[in-house]
Amino acid sequence: MDRIDALRLFCSVAELGSFTKAADREGMTPGAASKQITALEERLQARLFERTTRSVRLTDAGDALLDRVRPWLDEYDGLEQGVADARSAPAGVLRVSAPVDFGARRLMPIITQFMTDWPGVEIRLSLADRMVDLVNEGFDVGVRIGNLPDSALIAKQLAPACMSVVASPAYLARAGTPQHPSELAGHEMVIDRNKPAPQMLKFLQGRDEVDVRIHGRLSLNGAVAAVTAAEAGVGIACSPRWAAERAIAEGRVVEILTDWESENRFLWAVFPSNRYLAHRVRLFVDFLASQFTDRI
Repeated sequence: MDRIDALRLFCSVAELGSFTKAADREGMTPGAASKQITALEERLQARLFERTTRSVRLTDAGDALLDRVRPWLDEYDGLEQGVADARSAPAGVLRVSAPVDFGARRLMPIITQFMTDWPGVEIRLSLADRMVDLVNEGFDVGVRIGNLPDSALIAKQLAPACMSVVASPAYLARAGTPQHPSELAGHEMVIDRNKPAPQMLKFLQGRDEVDVRIHGRLSLNGAVAAVTAAEAGVGIACSPRWAAERAIAEGRVVEILTDWESENRFLWAVFPSNRYLAHRVRLFVDFLASQFTDRI
């Protein structure tokens, strides 16, 4: 057994607390496992385990070695797997989380193209507007819009996510067209509860900044639904451009206050901060970046 295998066996014994279970995992007899650990201790000139007939536990020296060896082995395994991945096409299951409306409208065409390009990859897409715990819920990649909270996740910025203020021609004819963001306070607004502060809007124009508290009889949780409500003349909606662009192009709603920027955010790809990232995950994140080359 080489030194890397001996260190791997050491980690297994430490994790399982048993020579028998570790030997079974590593495909050897308990006696052979015990001899390898003894040889490792002799080479390091340190006792790594306290052994009794009922238990195996780490010594202080063993605990210190484990802290150093475990991340090193993870990195080594990742290096081996990365070399293997680079020589083969990506395959396996890719678990992706995304917001409901954005996933259905903008992400699906990209996913279908990725699956066409890489037929060995199976994608399981979960659409939800809550903040999904990628690690504990077993996701490989999350697609998110907004300002990200501090976390241990790695985040790759994909594109600016712009907002549009829209209303139906009928509503504007009836209630008037706001010429300044502050005038929105006197209008019927569609409130999207998916936003961090649903009833506060921020507008920027050069160095000018305006905060507006808005009100409305209709509140909901969805960007596309907010635009649909605006189409029906319920009120004015401040929604992501990607959710409103089709209705704007077809004249169902009119974009207003276009000389102001409204709470622009960003589109992100986030993924767990493992030392080794599966080839299919890297490819998918890079593919997303190649598809979102402009503001959305």
